[in-house]
Amino acid sequence: MERGENSDYNEFRKKRVKIFKRLIVSAMVFFIALPNVICLVLLGLVYKTNVNLNNISNELNFLKTTRVEKVESTETMSTPVSVENVDTDFVFRVLSDAEEYEGYKRIYLTFDDGPSRYTNELLDLLNEYNAKATFFVLAQDGYDDEYKRIVNEGHTLGIHSYKHVYSEVYSDLNGFENDVNSIYDYVSNITGVNPSFYRFPGGSSNTIYKGDKDELLDFLSEKDLVYYDWNVTSNDATSGGLSKSQIANNILRGLEGKDDCVVLMHDANDKHSTIEALEIVFQSLQNGEEKVIFLPITENSEVIQHIKRSE
Repeated sequence: MERGENSDYNEFRKKRVKIFKRLIVSAMVFFIALPNVICLVLLGLVYKTNVNLNNISNELNFLKTTRVEKVESTETMSTPVSVENVDTDFVFRVLSDAEEYEGYKRIYLTFDDGPSRYTNELLDLLNEYNAKATFFVLAQDGYDDEYKRIVNEGHTLGIHSYKHVYSEVYSDLNGFENDVNSIYDYVSNITGVNPSFYRFPGGSSNTIYKGDKDELLDFLSEKDLVYYDWNVTSNDATSGGLSKSQIANNILRGLEGKDDCVVLMHDANDKHSTIEALEIVFQSLQNGEEKVIFLPITENSEVIQHIKRSE
């Protein structure tokens, strides 16, 4: 091959190598950039989808709020009212627990005689199982934090007795009033909350008070206190004490066949077995087929009372 031809061939090879290099670099840039472009496109689609979903959600919430807030007058009023006397604000209908939690067994765990050295452990257990309860308390010095924790964690703080000495509580009407007023003020001063619920020492059907019980009920009504008894008992206050299994079985048997269950238990310094039993109850109901919910007593709860005022 002549020198001139050799020079032309070398020049041709160099140009071809450069072309290949450019193609390789272009391919590398393309394949490196392609995922980023795809990600940007996908991010744009996701953003657009989220915007559409938020718009749909806002429309649904608006429609739902409108439907809930605008309650028909026939649902809230017993007699017709002239238009000029109707308040311009919407009327809200408060559902009872039975309506709001229809299809559930509604369980109201109640604890008398606390706070105790076990109250915090009991509250921890309730939190673990997302359960709310009601505490009918005594005046116990040194437990201010426990009273406040009960309220702050969404449980109901009711009152039981100041001293829980039957001979003083039920000595006469004056003795009863003094006891209720004392525990009422004691709890209010610590928590800043006025109690709404009361449990008689020994229950409303006790035979210790020898006077007319209507006068006791009248006094509670004047204090705006609703008294609650129970329809399920753990028997954890039985003399000599019961094992955790016995207490749990008492509760589980008592729950059978009832939609609204107010369970009597005790939060006392000698009642740790009650907490152990309660965990058995939680686990048993958790593994069962029946839907249950643990609620605090409120103004929307079914009232369970052993006695009623005489007509």
